Amino acid sequence: MTDFGAELFDRVAADYDRSVPFFATFGHRLVEWVGPARGARVLDLGAGRGAVTAALVRAGCSVVAGDVSTAMLDALREAVPEVPARLLDAQDLDLPDASFDVVLSGFLVHVLPDADAAFAEVARVLKPGGVFAFSVPGPSADAGWWAAYGRIVDEFARRVRDSTPYEPVTWESRADRAGLHHVSRTTTEVSLPIDGPEAHWAWLMSHGNRWLYDALDPADRTDFRSRVLRGLREDHPAGGTRLIAGAEFHRIVKP
Repeated sequence: MTDFGAELFDRVAADYDRSVPFFATFGHRLVEWVGPARGARVLDLGAGRGAVTAALVRAGCSVVAGDVSTAMLDALREAVPEVPARLLDAQDLDLPDASFDVVLSGFLVHVLPDADAAFAEVARVLKPGGVFAFSVPGPSADAGWWAAYGRIVDEFARRVRDSTPYEPVTWESRADRAGLHHVSRTTTEVSLPIDGPEAHWAWLMSHGNRWLYDALDPADRTDFRSRVLRGLREDHPAGGTRLIAGAEFHRIVKP
Protein backbone atom coordinates (compact mmCIF):
# COMPACT_ATOMS: atom_id res chain seq x y z
CA MET A 1 0.00 0.00 0.00
CA THR A 2 1.07 3.62 -0.02
CA ASP A 3 2.71 5.63 2.76
CA PHE A 4 -0.77 7.08 3.38
CA GLY A 5 -2.09 3.60 4.11
CA ALA A 6 0.79 2.82 6.43
CA GLU A 7 0.33 6.06 8.36
CA LEU A 8 -3.42 5.56 8.67
CA PHE A 9 -3.13 2.03 10.01
CA ASP A 10 -0.36 3.06 12.38
CA ARG A 11 -2.87 5.52 13.88
CA VAL A 12 -5.70 3.02 14.31
CA ALA A 13 -3.60 0.00 15.36
CA ALA A 14 -4.16 0.44 19.10
CA ASP A 15 -7.95 0.15 18.73
CA TYR A 16 -8.13 -2.15 15.70
CA ASP A 17 -10.43 -5.15 16.33
CA ARG A 18 -10.35 -4.54 20.08
CA SER A 19 -13.94 -3.62 20.98
CA VAL A 20 -15.67 -6.15 18.71
CA PRO A 21 -13.99 -9.28 17.24
CA PHE A 22 -15.06 -8.42 13.69
CA PHE A 23 -11.82 -9.19 11.83
CA ALA A 24 -10.94 -12.10 14.11
CA THR A 25 -14.31 -13.75 13.42
CA PHE A 26 -14.03 -13.39 9.66
CA GLY A 27 -10.34 -14.38 9.78
CA HIS A 28 -11.21 -17.67 11.48
CA ARG A 29 -13.98 -18.31 8.96
CA LEU A 30 -11.71 -17.58 6.00
CA VAL A 31 -9.09 -20.05 7.20
CA GLU A 32 -11.77 -22.65 7.93
CA TRP A 33 -13.25 -22.20 4.44
CA VAL A 34 -9.89 -22.52 2.68
CA GLY A 35 -8.72 -25.41 4.86
CA PRO A 36 -4.95 -25.15 4.26
CA ALA A 37 -3.03 -28.35 4.89
CA ARG A 38 -1.17 -28.71 8.15
CA GLY A 39 2.40 -27.55 7.54
CA ALA A 40 1.48 -25.52 4.46
CA ARG A 41 3.61 -22.41 3.92
CA VAL A 42 1.17 -19.50 4.03
CA LEU A 43 1.53 -15.74 3.51
CA ASP A 44 -0.97 -13.51 5.34
CA LEU A 45 -1.16 -10.23 3.41
CA GLY A 46 -2.45 -7.19 5.27
CA ALA A 47 -2.13 -9.17 8.48
CA GLY A 48 -3.05 -6.32 10.82
CA ARG A 49 -3.05 -7.43 14.46
CA GLY A 50 -3.15 -11.07 13.37
CA ALA A 51 -6.79 -12.04 12.79
CA VAL A 52 -5.97 -14.46 9.96
CA THR A 53 -2.47 -15.27 11.22
CA ALA A 54 -3.71 -16.56 14.59
CA ALA A 55 -6.24 -18.83 12.87
CA LEU A 56 -3.51 -20.17 10.58
CA VAL A 57 -1.27 -20.95 13.54
CA ARG A 58 -4.11 -22.88 15.17
CA ALA A 59 -4.48 -24.81 11.89
CA GLY A 60 -0.81 -25.86 12.08
CA CYS A 61 0.45 -23.81 9.12
CA SER A 62 3.88 -22.24 8.66
CA VAL A 63 3.03 -18.55 8.42
CA VAL A 64 4.69 -15.33 7.32
CA ALA A 65 2.64 -12.24 8.26
CA GLY A 66 3.01 -9.06 6.23
CA ASP A 67 1.64 -5.54 6.66
CA VAL A 68 2.57 -1.95 5.74
CA SER A 69 1.96 -0.71 9.30
CA THR A 70 4.77 -1.04 11.82
CA ALA A 71 2.32 -0.47 14.68
CA MET A 72 0.11 -3.33 13.46
CA LEU A 73 3.14 -5.60 13.17
CA ASP A 74 4.26 -4.71 16.70
CA ALA A 75 0.83 -5.74 18.01
CA LEU A 76 0.90 -8.93 15.93
CA ARG A 77 4.32 -9.89 17.31
CA GLU A 78 2.94 -9.59 20.84
CA ALA A 79 -0.09 -11.73 20.02
CA VAL A 80 1.66 -14.44 17.97
CA PRO A 81 5.40 -14.10 18.69
CA GLU A 82 6.24 -17.37 16.94
CA VAL A 83 5.27 -15.97 13.52
CA PRO A 84 7.74 -13.96 11.38
CA ALA A 85 6.15 -10.52 10.88
CA ARG A 86 7.48 -8.47 7.98
CA LEU A 87 6.93 -4.99 6.61
CA LEU A 88 5.46 -5.81 3.19
CA ASP A 89 3.62 -3.87 0.50
CA ALA A 90 1.09 -6.18 -1.17
CA GLN A 91 1.69 -4.35 -4.47
CA ASP A 92 5.47 -4.92 -4.42
CA LEU A 93 6.37 -7.98 -2.36
CA ASP A 94 9.97 -8.37 -1.27
CA LEU A 95 9.67 -12.15 -1.39
CA PRO A 96 11.06 -14.94 -3.62
CA ASP A 97 9.15 -16.40 -6.55
CA ALA A 98 7.04 -19.53 -5.93
CA SER A 99 7.67 -19.48 -2.18
CA PHE A 100 4.16 -20.08 -0.76
CA ASP A 101 1.50 -22.78 -0.99
CA VAL A 102 -1.26 -20.38 0.05
CA VAL A 103 -1.72 -16.62 0.23
CA LEU A 104 -4.58 -15.31 2.37
CA SER A 105 -5.75 -11.73 2.80
CA GLY A 106 -8.51 -10.38 5.03
CA PHE A 107 -10.28 -7.18 3.94
CA LEU A 108 -7.32 -5.74 2.08
CA VAL A 109 -7.55 -6.05 -1.70
CA HIS A 110 -10.63 -3.81 -2.08
CA VAL A 111 -8.80 -0.82 -0.53
CA LEU A 112 -5.50 -1.14 -2.42
CA PRO A 113 -4.64 1.67 -4.85
CA ASP A 114 -3.48 -0.94 -7.40
CA ALA A 115 -5.16 -4.30 -6.85
CA ASP A 116 -3.93 -5.55 -10.23
CA ALA A 117 -0.33 -5.12 -9.06
CA ALA A 118 -1.13 -7.05 -5.88
CA PHE A 119 -2.71 -9.90 -7.86
CA ALA A 120 0.37 -10.06 -10.09
CA GLU A 121 2.63 -10.19 -7.03
CA VAL A 122 0.53 -12.93 -5.44
CA ALA A 123 0.75 -14.92 -8.68
CA ARG A 124 4.53 -14.53 -8.60
CA VAL A 125 5.05 -15.72 -5.00
CA LEU A 126 2.57 -18.63 -5.22
CA LYS A 127 3.78 -22.08 -6.17
CA PRO A 128 2.06 -23.75 -9.14
CA GLY A 129 -1.21 -25.18 -7.85
CA GLY A 130 -1.17 -22.69 -4.98
CA VAL A 131 -4.28 -20.97 -3.62
CA PHE A 132 -5.01 -17.28 -3.12
CA ALA A 133 -8.07 -16.56 -0.98
CA PHE A 134 -9.32 -13.25 0.36
CA SER A 135 -12.27 -11.51 1.97
CA VAL A 136 -13.99 -8.29 0.89
CA PRO A 137 -17.18 -6.63 2.19
CA GLY A 138 -20.33 -8.51 1.23
CA PRO A 139 -24.09 -8.52 1.73
CA SER A 140 -25.77 -8.77 5.12
CA ALA A 141 -29.20 -8.46 6.75
CA ASP A 142 -28.59 -4.80 7.64
CA ALA A 143 -31.81 -3.41 6.10
CA GLY A 144 -29.79 -1.23 3.76
CA TRP A 145 -27.82 0.55 6.48
CA TRP A 146 -24.39 -0.08 4.94
CA ALA A 147 -25.58 1.28 1.60
CA ALA A 148 -26.89 4.40 3.33
CA TYR A 149 -23.60 4.77 5.20
CA GLY A 150 -21.75 4.44 1.90
CA ARG A 151 -23.77 7.31 0.44
CA ILE A 152 -22.85 9.50 3.41
CA VAL A 153 -19.18 8.56 2.99
CA ASP A 154 -19.32 9.37 -0.73
CA GLU A 155 -20.94 12.74 -0.05
CA PHE A 156 -18.27 13.79 2.43
CA ALA A 157 -15.43 12.25 0.41
CA ARG A 158 -16.28 14.62 -2.45
CA ARG A 159 -15.45 17.50 -0.09
CA VAL A 160 -11.84 16.39 0.28
CA ARG A 161 -10.93 14.79 -3.05
CA ASP A 162 -12.04 14.61 -6.66
CA SER A 163 -14.67 11.98 -7.32
CA THR A 164 -13.22 10.23 -10.36
CA PRO A 165 -15.59 7.85 -12.15
CA TYR A 166 -14.22 4.40 -12.69
CA GLU A 167 -15.31 1.22 -14.38
CA PRO A 168 -15.88 -1.59 -11.88
CA VAL A 169 -13.55 -4.55 -12.34
CA THR A 170 -14.54 -8.00 -11.15
CA TRP A 171 -12.29 -10.18 -9.03
CA GLU A 172 -12.56 -12.83 -11.74
CA SER A 173 -11.13 -10.46 -14.35
CA ARG A 174 -8.33 -9.36 -12.00
CA ALA A 175 -7.43 -13.02 -11.53
CA ASP A 176 -7.39 -13.59 -15.30
CA ARG A 177 -5.09 -10.60 -15.83
CA ALA A 178 -2.61 -12.07 -13.36
CA GLY A 179 -2.68 -15.54 -14.95
CA LEU A 180 -4.74 -16.96 -12.09
CA HIS A 181 -8.07 -18.77 -12.12
CA HIS A 182 -11.04 -17.81 -9.94
CA VAL A 183 -12.65 -21.05 -8.78
CA SER A 184 -15.22 -20.26 -6.08
CA ARG A 185 -16.81 -17.75 -3.76
CA THR A 186 -19.07 -17.79 -0.74
CA THR A 187 -20.71 -15.27 1.56
CA THR A 188 -20.98 -15.09 5.33
CA GLU A 189 -22.11 -12.49 7.86
CA VAL A 190 -21.86 -11.59 11.52
CA SER A 191 -24.18 -9.96 14.02
CA LEU A 192 -22.09 -8.99 17.04
CA PRO A 193 -23.28 -7.08 20.12
CA ILE A 194 -21.92 -3.56 20.47
CA ASP A 195 -22.62 -0.99 23.15
CA GLY A 196 -24.88 1.36 21.19
CA PRO A 197 -24.44 4.00 18.47
CA GLU A 198 -21.49 5.81 20.08
CA ALA A 199 -19.56 2.53 20.35
CA HIS A 200 -20.60 1.67 16.79
CA TRP A 201 -19.23 5.01 15.59
CA ALA A 202 -15.98 4.41 17.47
CA TRP A 203 -15.68 1.01 15.77
CA LEU A 204 -16.18 2.57 12.34
CA MET A 205 -13.35 4.99 13.12
CA SER A 206 -11.03 2.22 14.34
CA HIS A 207 -10.08 0.93 10.88
CA GLY A 208 -9.90 2.10 7.27
CA ASN A 209 -12.96 4.36 7.47
CA ARG A 210 -10.90 6.69 9.67
CA TRP A 211 -9.13 8.25 6.67
CA LEU A 212 -12.17 10.35 5.76
CA TYR A 213 -12.81 11.70 9.25
CA ASP A 214 -9.17 12.77 9.55
CA ALA A 215 -9.26 14.48 6.14
CA LEU A 216 -12.32 16.63 6.85
CA ASP A 217 -12.20 20.12 8.34
CA PRO A 218 -13.58 20.47 11.91
CA ALA A 219 -17.08 21.57 10.89
CA ASP A 220 -17.44 18.75 8.37
CA ARG A 221 -16.13 16.25 10.93
CA THR A 222 -18.90 17.26 13.30
CA ASP A 223 -21.49 17.02 10.53
CA PHE A 224 -20.19 13.64 9.35
CA ARG A 225 -20.27 12.17 12.86
CA SER A 226 -23.76 13.56 13.48
CA ARG A 227 -25.13 12.11 10.23
CA VAL A 228 -23.68 8.66 10.89
CA LEU A 229 -24.93 8.58 14.49
CA ARG A 230 -28.41 9.67 13.41
CA GLY A 231 -28.44 6.88 10.84
CA LEU A 232 -27.40 4.35 13.47
CA ARG A 233 -30.15 5.49 15.85
CA GLU A 234 -32.94 5.87 13.29
CA ASP A 235 -32.18 3.57 10.35
CA HIS A 236 -30.07 0.70 11.64
CA PRO A 237 -32.15 -2.48 12.20
CA ALA A 238 -30.79 -2.86 15.74
CA GLY A 239 -30.54 0.85 16.54
CA GLY A 240 -26.76 0.59 16.40
CA THR A 241 -26.62 -2.01 19.20
CA ARG A 242 -25.34 -4.79 16.93
CA LEU A 243 -22.57 -4.82 14.37
CA ILE A 244 -24.23 -6.44 11.36
CA ALA A 245 -21.95 -6.95 8.38
CA GLY A 246 -21.17 -9.44 5.65
CA ALA A 247 -18.20 -10.67 3.69
CA GLU A 248 -17.49 -12.38 0.39
CA PHE A 249 -14.73 -14.98 0.34
CA HIS A 250 -13.00 -15.66 -2.98
CA ARG A 251 -10.75 -18.61 -3.85
CA ILE A 252 -8.29 -18.34 -6.74
CA VAL A 253 -5.70 -20.87 -7.90
CA LYS A 254 -2.44 -20.61 -9.81
CA PRO A 255 -2.42 -23.12 -12.70
